[in-house]
Amino acid sequence: MVSYVLNVDKAGDLKFGRKKCRLHKKDEVAKVARDYGIPTPNKKTVKELCGSLKKKIQNAARVSNQIKKDLNNVPLAKLYPEAAKKRAAAKKRAEKKAFDRKVAANFMKGMVTKRIVTPTRTTIRAVMPMPKPQKKAMPLTKDVARKRIMAMKGLNGRNKFSLVNRLSLNQHSPRRVVRLARELARLR
Repeated sequence: MVSYVLNVDKAGDLKFGRKKCRLHKKDEVAKVARDYGIPTPNKKTVKELCGSLKKKIQNAARVSNQIKKDLNNVPLAKLYPEAAKKRAAAKKRAEKKAFDRKVAANFMKGMVTKRIVTPTRTTIRAVMPMPKPQKKAMPLTKDVARKRIMAMKGLNGRNKFSLVNRLSLNQHSPRRVVRLARELARLR
């Protein structure tokens, strides 16, 4: 029967009890080695016994990890065949119910007459595409913009002069200056 719990610490030393294996007396280590099934522990040194115990513990840990991995890879249907059969039958029933519902819904859709919708203004717009402009507007030149500004009736002389000045100094584009002139004329 095993009298001590053996473990390997972070440094890699074998410990049982509170002390490291190499610090125990030979008869204590031999007794533990005999309990763990190591042959002829009395003929070996403490260092050899500790080494063989350590190998035995590491092999046991490796085997237990392998068993855990193997158990994790087994499908649950193999471990619990009765439950798997019940689950498969329940899944089949649920699929049949869903299929029956779909068939009934399609049948009812065929039985219902559809209401005729009168077209509204928004639906007509959505159906009829807007006409595309034929060609792009010609860009304004400085001379054309100056003529348009001078022809505007709502502007006084000072405003006309400042707008024409902006054109000549290239502060704004001609189109923008004409737009400003229209806004000023509208405000007056």
